[in-house]
Amino acid sequence: MKNMLSLAMLCSLLVATVWPQENNYPVALQSLIQAERDFAKYCVEHNVRDSFIKFFADDGINFLPHPTNTKEAFGKRPPVIGKPPLTLNWAPVYGDVAASGELGYSTGPTLTTDNTPQQRPASHGLFFSVWKKQANGDWRVIVDLGVPLETAFAPLDTPYQRAPQWHAKVPAGENGETSLRSLLKAESDFFTLAKEGKGWQKYLHEAARLYRRNRVIRNAKDWLREPAGALSGETIKAEVARSGELGYSYGKYELSGNEKGYYTRIWKRDAQGLWRIVFDVTSPLPPEQKKSGE
Repeated sequence: MKNMLSLAMLCSLLVATVWPQENNYPVALQSLIQAERDFAKYCVEHNVRDSFIKFFADDGINFLPHPTNTKEAFGKRPPVIGKPPLTLNWAPVYGDVAASGELGYSTGPTLTTDNTPQQRPASHGLFFSVWKKQANGDWRVIVDLGVPLETAFAPLDTPYQRAPQWHAKVPAGENGETSLRSLLKAESDFFTLAKEGKGWQKYLHEAARLYRRNRVIRNAKDWLREPAGALSGETIKAEVARSGELGYSYGKYELSGNEKGYYTRIWKRDAQGLWRIVFDVTSPLPPEQKKSGE
């Protein structure tokens, strides 16, 4: 138990690490990174229930396994008395923020340690969260979807890396409503092509990353070389930053008739103004949950 406590203390220190290169990032991105670290630190010092209630937006969702209002779901759980049986910790190591500074995403390794007398082995994963500034200026999570991994993706003190940057063209005259319509059209066109296994070739950006259960794809070319399968989907919600170049979506998907689940996706415009997928995370439903997810 002493070793577990020492590990938890070490982890709480690691989430506070600030790397010099972050000083060159936009102020909005620096504040998003800090919000993620504050979230993780609060979770280590308190518990999952209280931290998720505190750091999720009122309309924020995670997947349990279906899209669920996080504050409502966790608020129904009994308060944690004493030390929780598990300690969840994580650290942001990659992400980006919109030019307008109110919408962004963050991802990194997770570490879950067992505080019970059994001291079961630690488990690993990757979190992926979409953050949005609220009316009071605070960052809060609006979508959260992670994947489990068999081994650690990276140490919690890994230096943060901003996603690759390029000039993202926003068509002249667009506003929030028209930008959202164009993103939804891109997603609809993607799924139309994806039914024939061709959606990724058109819409996946070369710098994209994909998370799948027990797998991380950091080279889009590797993904495009694999058989795509017939993919269909339905958007549940999408949103675009005020600057019009970055947005997110989440919804249902079905792959080749034998896998169903939910996805979360980050879209960003390229230099020609075309929406491109720069991040895609999926969570397949367990077999017993597939019917209820239809």
